[in-house]
Amino acid sequence: MAYRPLSSSAIGRGLRVQTVGREIVCLRTVGSTNDWLKAAAAEGAPEGLVVFAEEQTAGRGQVGRPWYAPIGCCILTSILFRPTFPPEQLFALTMLGACAAASAAVSLTGLSVHLKWPNDLVSEGGKVGGALTESTVVDGRVEWAILGIGLNVNLNRRALANIPGATSLQCELGKRINRNALARALLQGLDDRYQIIKAGQLATVVSEWRERLSTIGKWVTLRSGTNLEGPLFAWQVTDSGGLILLRPDGTTFTAVAGEVSVRPAPVPPIPVGS
Repeated sequence: MAYRPLSSSAIGRGLRVQTVGREIVCLRTVGSTNDWLKAAAAEGAPEGLVVFAEEQTAGRGQVGRPWYAPIGCCILTSILFRPTFPPEQLFALTMLGACAAASAAVSLTGLSVHLKWPNDLVSEGGKVGGALTESTVVDGRVEWAILGIGLNVNLNRRALANIPGATSLQCELGKRINRNALARALLQGLDDRYQIIKAGQLATVVSEWRERLSTIGKWVTLRSGTNLEGPLFAWQVTDSGGLILLRPDGTTFTAVAGEVSVRPAPVPPIPVGS
């Protein structure tokens, strides 16, 4: 099927940014937008450089899974940051990426798109995207960080048939979406939130991320590496993005990484000591 390609001029039309999207590169095919931007970062590329690709041949999703994306159907992008905040706050980039992507999808489609801990974008029909951050830290300072975002946009149900749990904005809305407009809204949202963090208001972005999460208050199964544990009750999240989980016996622990899947269960446990 013919598609309208992403273009830097179309995406940048009307964009009002201070950092993210001052320079936009659009590629047809690339192994991974994150890897392409890593090479650019090593050569001294400026903060805010954004790369989009119509197709990735070696894209990565959550926990190292490949990201399937037919040409011309998705938003596949990576953004270069050179933040001045400490490495322990790098989690904020994934948060702002997930929030900006969800906000852009909602504004363009009107669909209900929320977040599944820690960085998945989901709608009623399943997963529509995700965000991840890679970084290099030298002598306790962040040299660069790359935020990668993938969104299933104009994929039909046939294209998604072999991807369990996945859907697309087109499938949910019932019509195709203008990807250039969606990319523009995404970059504007990323820049707006990044300026908030640079102004010392990290808590504002953390609060938005917490409010967009649909995981809290549900029973889940947690997969971390090869370990699988459940049922667990998703009780709350920490300010650094950890998920506080309750076991059926009332004991708690905090997961800092992993993948959760929602499962039905009865009444939530009572935390020990409450």
